Amino acid sequence: MATAAAPTQLEAELYYLIARFLQSGPCKKSAQVLVEELEEHQLIPRRLDWQGKEHRRSFEDLVAVNAHIPPDYLLRICERLGPLLDKEIPQSVLGVQTLLGVGRQSLLRAAKDFRHTLWKGSAFAALHRGRPPELPVNYGKPPNVVNIISARQLTGCGRFSHLFPTSTYQHMKMHKRILGHLSSVYCIAFDRSGRRIFTGSDDCLVKIWATDDGRLLSTLRGHSAEISDMAVNYENTLLAAGSCDKVVRVWCLRTCAPVAVLQGHSASITSIQFSPARKGTTRYLTSTGADGTICFWQWHANTMKFKDRPVKFAERSRPGVQISCSSFSSGGMFIATGSTDHVIRIYYLGSESPEKMAELESHTDKVVAVQFCNNGDSLRFVSGSRDGTARIWHYQQQDWKSVVLDMATKMTGNNVASGEDKVTKLKVTMVAWDRYDATVITAVNNFLLKVWNSSTGQLLHSLSGHDDEVFVLEAHPFDQRIVLSAGHDGNIFVWDIDKGTKIRNYFNMIEGQGHGAVFDCKFSPDGQHFACTDSHGHLLLFGFGCNKYYEKIPDQMFFHTDYRPLIRDANNYVLDEQTQQAPHLMPPPFLVDVDGNPHPTRFQRLVPGRENCKDEQLIPQLGYVANGDGEVVEQVIGQQTNDQDESILDGMIRELQREQDLRLINEGETLPSPPLNRSHSVNGALRSPGLDVASPPNVGLRRSGQIEGVRQMHHNAPRSQMATERDLMAWSRRVVVNELPPGISKVQEECRAAKGEIEISLYTVEKKRKPSHTLQRNDYQPGSGRSLRRNQRKRQHAYQTRSTIEHSQQGASQNACARGESDSSSEEDETVGTSDASMDDPVAAWQSESSSSDSSSEYSDWTADAGINLQPPKRQTRQAARKICSSSEDENMKGTKGLEPKRRKLKQPRKKKPSGLLSMEGEPSEEWLAPQWILDTIPRRSPFVPQMGDEIIYFRQGHEAYVRAVRKAKIYSINMQKQPWNKMELREQEFVKTVGIKYEVGPPTLCCLKLAFLDPITGKMTGESFSIK
Repeated sequence: MATAAAPTQLEAELYYLIARFLQSGPCKKSAQVLVEELEEHQLIPRRLDWQGKEHRRSFEDLVAVNAHIPPDYLLRICERLGPLLDKEIPQSVLGVQTLLGVGRQSLLRAAKDFRHTLWKGSAFAALHRGRPPELPVNYGKPPNVVNIISARQLTGCGRFSHLFPTSTYQHMKMHKRILGHLSSVYCIAFDRSGRRIFTGSDDCLVKIWATDDGRLLSTLRGHSAEISDMAVNYENTLLAAGSCDKVVRVWCLRTCAPVAVLQGHSASITSIQFSPARKGTTRYLTSTGADGTICFWQWHANTMKFKDRPVKFAERSRPGVQISCSSFSSGGMFIATGSTDHVIRIYYLGSESPEKMAELESHTDKVVAVQFCNNGDSLRFVSGSRDGTARIWHYQQQDWKSVVLDMATKMTGNNVASGEDKVTKLKVTMVAWDRYDATVITAVNNFLLKVWNSSTGQLLHSLSGHDDEVFVLEAHPFDQRIVLSAGHDGNIFVWDIDKGTKIRNYFNMIEGQGHGAVFDCKFSPDGQHFACTDSHGHLLLFGFGCNKYYEKIPDQMFFHTDYRPLIRDANNYVLDEQTQQAPHLMPPPFLVDVDGNPHPTRFQRLVPGRENCKDEQLIPQLGYVANGDGEVVEQVIGQQTNDQDESILDGMIRELQREQDLRLINEGETLPSPPLNRSHSVNGALRSPGLDVASPPNVGLRRSGQIEGVRQMHHNAPRSQMATERDLMAWSRRVVVNELPPGISKVQEECRAAKGEIEISLYTVEKKRKPSHTLQRNDYQPGSGRSLRRNQRKRQHAYQTRSTIEHSQQGASQNACARGESDSSSEEDETVGTSDASMDDPVAAWQSESSSSDSSSEYSDWTADAGINLQPPKRQTRQAARKICSSSEDENMKGTKGLEPKRRKLKQPRKKKPSGLLSMEGEPSEEWLAPQWILDTIPRRSPFVPQMGDEIIYFRQGHEAYVRAVRKAKIYSINMQKQPWNKMELREQEFVKTVGIKYEVGPPTLCCLKLAFLDPITGKMTGESFSIK
């Protein structure tokens, strides 16, 4: 019998690894037999001596030589084979780990073995159970569109995914990047037709752009602080914008006339939404604010008149709570809000007036995003929180039940993303549904996007590609496969969430300035375009087709009137300071660049109302004038200041408009009738005497060298003469945004109404069902004093908006009484209008539970930079005699000595002098004056002054030494039985969080802290606590 051929080195090593694997498992007898046979047949790898001669060796020798090889080495090799192979040739069923697969699941698969077979045209026409066939997974290129259309003609149906494969979206390209604002642009919206784009910026302006060619059509002025959110009503007649100036402004889209100025909040607006629901002619606009309130503004669909007083809910479970996000259901009968107190609140609009129906307290950190599903067939919404989870909520059996999506979940098998472990504490930054609600997409602060099954909560895909946090997730308006994401890394990705693949990537690189962070992004309703805004004031337009029309516009588009000062009346309506006219009635302005220089003739014709002017009339004459430094510079004559207080530039514009009107009349053209919805009473109110001059703040200039640019043009543009009634009529004829055609509007309204009726019926049915025994409850404890960190303005749409408190107000508490109002959250209980939701003094409950006195504060004048922004708590009883102004910040005046009854102090071993009483002159003696540490307005390393929500390490040994020093010096009496180490088992170091602060007036002034234990691994509170003084 012939002897077997000698094994190769690889075979011999495999035998060895099999034997080692068997030895480590239950099959030890098999391993012993295998080792004996290996030695008998000389299958053990031989050793080489220094002369290169081979020698036999035993199995034990081989084990000793290869001590670095663990017994499960073979198993670990097999586990890694699959993911490595998937990168080259993906398997058909992702995430399945098997060594015994066949076909595309086989570990021996090769690319050439899976080339698809091209289908004939007849194959596409074959119906399976009345439906077109599904393409096999390994079908390579998209099918021929001719075959698809031919099959659809034969059968009458076809698959959208066949006709429009996701690869088509690779043809979307950037048409134009336009600089239109001087500051970051956090808000963008399309109108309901998709033909107009609205941008809202930190330069206080809202601008209207044409989608098809990128023209700047109008600028809406009036806000005095950053724009935080915008919304367009469903009839396409109104635009509402919320701002950090605490005001909601509503404009008529047809004429750009102001419709309403809504003042119901005492802090910045964080989100704004028009309700899809209809009740006859009654409609609702909702606004949420950093003051912890939500306002329901009622308006009339025909007259577009708003009620002055909203239905208002003050939702403040503790001081400083902000409502950060909101979302309406598709039928408009429900709205969900997310707050910094970890609570989700749901309001019902199906009854006579809005009412709160539920508070969900399952999250353990800020709720930063909520989004209702797109279809009305179920009452579902998703919420995302900084606690590292998202929850899909579903109303069933009288209760909102949730499926938890844990961001720590990882993909099994192949899609192990490299960015999973970039951050220690995972947080959700944004959530979204696909168009058909089959999946939920979440953005995580480790820069990954996770795609989840919305019914089961199973993780389907983990999408990597971003290099910074993602705050924009936008689903395609009708293609459920497509989702858009954008982040602070300047990347814009188009994803196929069915396959979990990247379709297209754009990078917002700005020449000479690095990349611009993308802050917001929206699809047009027809899906043909999407538009983005960035941190540098740009509008980016993307879409299918060519760039021909966008090449006709300049890269920088401003009107010369954009930054002119405004004057305001008592109702906060505005007039242009120099012309004394309402901004929407001013003549068509000149188009200028960022430095204020007029654009050439061809660009000036892009301004609405000036399309037919002659060339010589479009460009102001240039002249040479001497500036203040004695230098002769070239300047636009129309911008010079003259003694007659008249602007040549504005005069030219008015003259050109008159000529154009006369020419149109002579040619017999019919002038369009003025809009019926122009409010003359508004204009009359604007002309009231006693107007206060208030220019928008000079915030957020893009570069320091541009301060003499377009923002400063009002210095060179003197007041023009008043326009005549003839001019006003002519200028108001233009239609900036058309209403939806009546037929389309009616169909859409009926669809929304049907969805609303379905939602009411679903709610009614589930309300009658018996509740299940395990109701969803949470471990949230009021008064736990979790840190309320600053809302990062990387936010959000139905998102999270920018920080609602400005640095200047955080550091200026000494001047609180000098201001009438402040942007910080007001602590007053007064509500505007008919509130159904006055709470049973939740602030008092918080204060008692956190052991803080009536004037203790979790507010810090210097924690904004550290990311913490805690608001001052409200007094339990109003003390009008002591209060001069109503600002909440005067409770934190660190410069006032001896006025506040109690002040804070940390456990610092400061030696205090024995207490004395009043001095001879009746003034407090030195011991009774506030110590220096409590008067500081500048952060210091020592002494440490505690703030609510501080996470600190407590050293028992140091505390014991402090107590001994106090007792030895007899500074104040200490009860040793109440010391924490005598009441519980304390380790030498404890990781704790400040959840309560109380002050004892001296001498000496003491600070009493309530410290809650934190789990050192998860960072969450364990529920136990102790107090120190």
